Amino acid sequence: MDRIDEIILERIKRDTVSGEELSEILGISRSAVWKRIRKLEEYGYTIDRNRKGYRLKEGSDLLLPYEVRPYIKTNWLGKNYIFFEEIQSTNSFARENDYPDGTVVVAESQTAGRGRKGRKWISVPHRGIYASIILKRNINPYVLPVFSLLFPLAVRNVLQEVSGLEVKIKWPNDLYVNGKKIAGFLIETDLEGNTVQKIVAGFGININQTEDELSWILDTATSLHIETGNIFDRKSTLGKILVELEKRIDSFSPEDTIREINEGLLWKGEEVYIPDENVHGKLLGVDNYGGVKILMENGVKSFYSGDLSLRKVQKKE
Repeated sequence: MDRIDEIILERIKRDTVSGEELSEILGISRSAVWKRIRKLEEYGYTIDRNRKGYRLKEGSDLLLPYEVRPYIKTNWLGKNYIFFEEIQSTNSFARENDYPDGTVVVAESQTAGRGRKGRKWISVPHRGIYASIILKRNINPYVLPVFSLLFPLAVRNVLQEVSGLEVKIKWPNDLYVNGKKIAGFLIETDLEGNTVQKIVAGFGININQTEDELSWILDTATSLHIETGNIFDRKSTLGKILVELEKRIDSFSPEDTIREINEGLLWKGEEVYIPDENVHGKLLGVDNYGGVKILMENGVKSFYSGDLSLRKVQKKE
C-alpha cells in the first residue's frame, strides 16, 4: 500500500467517486484505478461498486499503515511504519536494513519468526501482533539488561488494560496468562566497542488465535481470545503498545523498571530451576542489574542468562 492507495481510500470513504474522477485526481488511467481497487479488496477492504463509481463500505482489519496510523498517538515511535503481509522475520529485516530511530516493522505473518536461542515463533496470519522496533539511542551498555525488560513490562500493562486479565512477566522476556505463554520478546543489540549502534526489539503477541489454531501447543500457549472468548481490536492494541513504549523509553528509570517487574514477576517466591546453569532454588526477584536472584542452599546468587522453569520437587516418602 502506498500514498496513491491512501488517497483513493480517503476519497471513497466520504462519497461515491467515479473511476474517471479518480483517474483525473491521481493522474493514472482508469484501468490502473481499477487494479488499485482490486488490490485494496485483497487487503480486506469492502468496496461497493456501482455505475456511479466506488464507495468504501468497510475498512480492513489488517495492520496496514492507513488503518493503524490513527492509533499511533506518539511523538516519534512508529512514525516510520513498515508493513508486510508476509515476511521471514521482522527482526531479521530490521537488523539487515538501515532505517531511522523509532521505525516499526509489522507483519501479518512470519515464515521464520524467531524467539530466544533460535526457537521458532509461530505466527498465525491475521491473528496476532508480530513487530520489531528499531532504536538508535545513546544507551549505556551496562543498563541494557534492565532496559530490555521495559518491553515486556510495557506490553504486559497494555494487555492487562485491554483484556482485564492478570498478565505475568516470566524472566527474562516472556508474558504468561494462567500459566501459559501469550507473548515473547527477542531483543538484539548491535554494539561497536562500548557504544550501542542499534537495538532491535521484536515481539510476538497472541491476540485472536483460536484453540484450533494453537491446538498442538495448547498445553503451553494461549491467546487473549482463548482466555476471554472476546475478539480484540489489534489496531488499537498495537497503537496503545507503541504509546506505552515511547513513554517508558523517554522516561527510562532502571529503578522504576525493576520495581514494576518484581511486582508482576511470574513464580516469585516459588522453587525454580535454570537448566543451563543446573541451578535450583527459590525465586526472590530481579536484582538492580536485570538478573534473577535465587535463594539456594549456600545463599542468594544472581543469574543473568538462562531460562526459568518451575522446579518439580519430589516428595520424600
